[in-house]
Amino acid sequence: MRGRPHDEAMAEQFRADPDYATELLIEVCRNGGSAELAILLRQMAKAFGQDEGWSLADAERAIVYITGY
Repeated sequence: MRGRPHDEAMAEQFRADPDYATELLIEVCRNGGSAELAILLRQMAKAFGQDEGWSLADAERAIVYITGY
């Protein structure tokens, strides 16, 4: 039996805990590589209904919206 895809599991986690998603995004923006950021943006797009994917600008807007800075 196969488990569900990792992106699907992460999207579910992000929807259940948007604060975690925000903190992870901030951390990856600060200390992650471009490949890690691309994966996270893909997962966040799945979580929050952006079928065409998220850009770094979308991520920055989300951080500002959620954190206020």
